[in-house]
Amino acid sequence: MANETAAQFSERRMVGRALARWDALRGERRFPNRADCEAFGESGLADNMFLIEVTRNEDHDEVVSSGPTFRSALAIDPVGRKAMKVLPSATERGLSFCRVAAELKKPVADVGQFTNARGEEVLYRSILLPLSDDQENINYLLGAFSYKVAA
Repeated sequence: MANETAAQFSERRMVGRALARWDALRGERRFPNRADCEAFGESGLADNMFLIEVTRNEDHDEVVSSGPTFRSALAIDPVGRKAMKVLPSATERGLSFCRVAAELKKPVADVGQFTNARGEEVLYRSILLPLSDDQENINYLLGAFSYKVAA
């Protein structure tokens, strides 16, 4: 950790803070629900969050809200777009961490790089946190995202 820059530590901390907040919000339940997402604004994490509606088919999973950090990193507004078309792990590596988090019903972290719509090389960290309104089926994933543009 001594060699980490302040920005790298902050990125790690954001993912850790989001996971800790998710865990606190669920309490004795298996998962927080969508209504609990409002509490992320109170924790100072709202700018780094995005929300994906999970459907029966991953081709239909859609970004339904996004904080400015995720929008800025992508250099597009992801709201209303299919998750598989905007999540860096899906577009750059063909991986569906979105579906993995929903099916495993567990938080899934991701780290990597991608080229955004402005042609910038972006280094990022993210975590997808499952939400359930019925405590059985995952119907949303709450994402926390931090990034920096590569020098």
